[in-house]
Amino acid sequence: MHFNYATLARCIPELQVEQLEKSGPPAWKKLNDVLEKARIEGSHVDVLRWLFKELLHELGQPALIEELIEKTNTESLWNSINHDAREAICGLKAEGISTAVISNADGKVQALLEDNGWAGTFDFVIDSGLVGVSKPSVDIFNIGLDKAGLDASQVLYVGDLPAVDVYGAQAAGLSPVLYDPHDQYDAHWCANTLHDLRDYHRITHMNQLAPLVSLLNG
Repeated sequence: MHFNYATLARCIPELQVEQLEKSGPPAWKKLNDVLEKARIEGSHVDVLRWLFKELLHELGQPALIEELIEKTNTESLWNSINHDAREAICGLKAEGISTAVISNADGKVQALLEDNGWAGTFDFVIDSGLVGVSKPSVDIFNIGLDKAGLDASQVLYVGDLPAVDVYGAQAAGLSPVLYDPHDQYDAHWCANTLHDLRDYHRITHMNQLAPLVSLLNG
């Protein structure tokens, strides 16, 4: 599911969806740096509030943060279907590849997916809001591995935030795949220092996922 900037524009008349869509990707990249710093320091980041603050600051509307928080939630913000992702997942399932979801959310991801036509697509869904741990903690990845009955070496994990998805998956022993649709991240992402270079696979379009899986499977 894509983040839907049109939701914010509908909530606040002063916001223009075109401006939000332009400001959004750089804001997410900046958020990744904030999340990486928080991981190193052991601190917490309120992702949604931080993102809104950054977007509204860029657009000159900082006073509207709390109004947006009150008017939005998981179902309203991540309600735009990534049809390329659906095609990729269905293709993998047709090849006998198990698929599942591990998401940092508020306990509503399963309902969100089912309401948007994903029912039956994934073997299971793990929502941090329900299991009490979140990415990049290895614990949430281990819950997924236990549920799938797989060893970490057998699993790819696809995500779009390096500090959360790449670092967390690799720490848990999975092979990370960075989904980088805006081509914002270097081919090798540096986790915290120039001496801690982390290898991972990177795709810029979901139609690259199935060929990657085929390649890795020989």
